[in-house]
Amino acid sequence: MPCPEMSRPQNNEFRGPVRSCLVCRARFPKHELTRHVWRGKWTPDEAYILPGRGYYCCAGEVCKARFPKRAAAARKGKGEGKRDEA
Repeated sequence: MPCPEMSRPQNNEFRGPVRSCLVCRARFPKHELTRHVWRGKWTPDEAYILPGRGYYCCAGEVCKARFPKRAAAARKGKGEGKRDEA
């Protein structure tokens, strides 16, 4: 279900890196999305350089509102933050 607020080419072909919005799953050129990294809270990574797993969100208002819940679920499923204490 593509984000209705965003327009993109019909053929889905972009030049350069392509990423998907975590919420609507639409594909966009990397520079059109905002990358977020967990650093105690969701921190926007405007320079795309922070270490750690990054999650991308498009500029759609619906996607921005739903992002924290979706990102938390995705992060939980990846097992991040678990450490072996042996």
